Amino acid sequence: MSEKVDWLRLLQESKIKEFNEWRMANIFEKIDLSGKDFSGKNLSGVYLNGIKCNGANLSNCNLKRANFAQSEVMDTNLENANLTDAIFLYGNLKNSNLANANLSGTNFMWSDLRNCDLSGAKFGKTVLVEAKLQSAKVNSLENQSVYLKFAKMN
Repeated sequence: MSEKVDWLRLLQESKIKEFNEWRMANIFEKIDLSGKDFSGKNLSGVYLNGIKCNGANLSNCNLKRANFAQSEVMDTNLENANLTDAIFLYGNLKNSNLANANLSGTNFMWSDLRNCDLSGAKFGKTVLVEAKLQSAKVNSLENQSVYLKFAKMN
């Protein structure tokens, strides 16, 4: 069995500890999850930093404390996902669906969220510092605990 199949199987079976150990030992390995379906999986705490994950289905996933720093996650379905305390520093999430996602404590600093659907998302201490939010669909952020310093809204 090839290494690619091994790491993919670990993710598909939600064996996060084993996947993260492999990931740390193979940090420069290029991972492409584009088009894959992980809907409903428990991927809490997974290290997916620097990956490509365009057009994937991560709806209803538990991605609590997941690390997506410097990842390309465009056109991806994250509807109803639990992204509590997840990291998307420098992430590219253009055109992704985050409707009704839990974004409590999620860090989107310097991320590209243009044209994303954030309607119904739960915010709480969500970091959007210097994030690109042009044309994003978002409910009112009034009375929400959101850090928006230098975020680009228009």
